[in-house]
Amino acid sequence: MRESVRAEIRQVADGLVFPEGPVWHPDGYLLFSDVHGATIERLKPDGGTATWWSVGKKTNGLILSPDRRKIIACCYSERELLEIDAETREYRVITRECDGRPYVNVNDVAADSNGFIYFSDPKWNPAPDDVQGVYCVRPDGTVFLAAHLDQQPNGLVVSPDERYLYVARSGADHIVRFQRRSDGTLTDMVIFVELERGAEPDGMTVDSSGNLYIAEAGTGRLTVVAESGQILGQVQVCERMATNCEFHGQDSDLLYVTGGGKQGTRQGRVWELRLIWG
Repeated sequence: MRESVRAEIRQVADGLVFPEGPVWHPDGYLLFSDVHGATIERLKPDGGTATWWSVGKKTNGLILSPDRRKIIACCYSERELLEIDAETREYRVITRECDGRPYVNVNDVAADSNGFIYFSDPKWNPAPDDVQGVYCVRPDGTVFLAAHLDQQPNGLVVSPDERYLYVARSGADHIVRFQRRSDGTLTDMVIFVELERGAEPDGMTVDSSGNLYIAEAGTGRLTVVAESGQILGQVQVCERMATNCEFHGQDSDLLYVTGGGKQGTRQGRVWELRLIWG
């Protein structure tokens, strides 16, 4: 049984503006958004990056579609959800609004094996009429507000058994868990794990055992939480602004973390973490 975790850390890319949203491409390499650089970058085998997609749009969270042919991308700059062909890199807009109401951000994204797509729509310094929450795109293309959720709903993942959706609430320093129904609706929200004040949980991923890996923007740490809600370990990756994380293909012991970025600078980096379980 895996009861605790630490990591060996190696920096594999730097000179980025604001790295976010890593996803493992079906051809066997890491992609990630450089949000304020307005590109999607590819991690090269020997370190460093090459631009994979650049059309003037600023993307954030990325995920692979269930058929492994598309990259689903949150478009931060245009407040829309995109579908990018993983081979041709052509794209289309999935949605820009729900019930006539434009989104306020479009931040991060998760999907299940049946083609239900969830994305978070947070707002920092919201106006009274701003709607924050989690939206769902059904396989038939219809969109609905699955959960009205304030305090900056951010990273989100579907559990391995697809019974639950976990959502990081950056403004509340905790992770919530919803039960999922077959029509994509969400019910029975509970606080799954409380993090320390100022953690600002951001992007997340999950392994096949149901362990959550949470990038903390406030602390620069990666926090690993068991399916039971027990914190298994915390790894200090950077000073602050750890933004997201993703596994190296099917390797559950090799993880990438993006972070360190700040708009107007090129101090963003990507790290490779070799997880060591106790």
